[in-house]
Amino acid sequence: MVSTHVAYNEAVQLTTTREVLVNVVRGRYSDPMSFLKVEAINASFSVNASATAGVGGIGQGSAAGDVGTSVGYSESPTITFVPQSDAAFYKSMHSPMDIEDVFGLLHFGRSMQGSLGWEDRALRFMFASINGAAETGTGGSDALYDRRVNALSRLIAGGAYLEQVPEWAMHGTSIARDKVTADDHVNAFGQQLYFVEEAGGQVRLGRFRLVVALVLPDPEDTEVLDALDDLGVEQGRAQYIFRPPTQATPGALDPFAIWVTPRSLIDMMTIAGQFVSVPDVHAGIVGRSDRTIDAPIRILASEVEPPFPYKVWHRGYWFYVDDTDIQSKMFLRYLVGLYKSRVGTRQAEGAAPQLVLPVGGG
Repeated sequence: MVSTHVAYNEAVQLTTTREVLVNVVRGRYSDPMSFLKVEAINASFSVNASATAGVGGIGQGSAAGDVGTSVGYSESPTITFVPQSDAAFYKSMHSPMDIEDVFGLLHFGRSMQGSLGWEDRALRFMFASINGAAETGTGGSDALYDRRVNALSRLIAGGAYLEQVPEWAMHGTSIARDKVTADDHVNAFGQQLYFVEEAGGQVRLGRFRLVVALVLPDPEDTEVLDALDDLGVEQGRAQYIFRPPTQATPGALDPFAIWVTPRSLIDMMTIAGQFVSVPDVHAGIVGRSDRTIDAPIRILASEVEPPFPYKVWHRGYWFYVDDTDIQSKMFLRYLVGLYKSRVGTRQAEGAAPQLVLPVGGG
């Protein structure tokens, strides 16, 4: 186990990374994406021991003897592949990401110190809409969306940071406190709900949760106030909570919230595909890229196999990430992390066939 564990780990890591990479390339060519998960690695070990003995010089004045032993082991691993193709998997791929997940891209960007405008690029990858302004379906964006992105980018670049803060998510309508019985409290607790006191002796059911907020070090700074106006929120707060559409309440509007629609994983991978360098001979079979942001990842093409680990073969060419391109490698790592955390564990239930291969077998 000690001698093979790292080898298996590296093989799975490389396989998963190349799977994400090849599907990004497929997205550039508008080819269908496909995912095949390494479900299990089963290794059978066997130990063999043998001994030998011999005597030399028989019949002579002196005789010499020798005894030898040998212990060896062999390993016979099998690998199980499972196609990921059921409804749950595709729902995970196409559903908007959680806000906590997409913000990992901004934290990743902090390690790219000196990368000018990284906040702007990250926000465009993260959100399809911000406070009612959305990117257009053609890959471009309207002026209001650009202004919202630019405002957030200025705030973050100017020192604003993300923080998880607690709040009560309220449910139902208010009722008089004296009408709530002990059984009501027990039943609510069983559903992770609590009776929260409000003004006038009223209570309402609520669920405690953590949300992500943008924290402003200096809410009264002139540049901060201008950015808040461009962002479309009211001034006067030190914290502005990011809220997805699922937290909207009909008939109520929170003017201090930053309403965002996170992208889906398939959307992020498709956008990343726009930064794949396409060979000239394929210019007529790929869609035109309308992306106006700087490339956060550069995927190059070559007729000759490159000497780098993150490479895939597609349509007669090698597509790869240069090992010296740190930004591209880190962005690919982010996509792989999202894939594994979001849908990497979703497998096709009862999918057939499952392919089990003995390593080294024909």
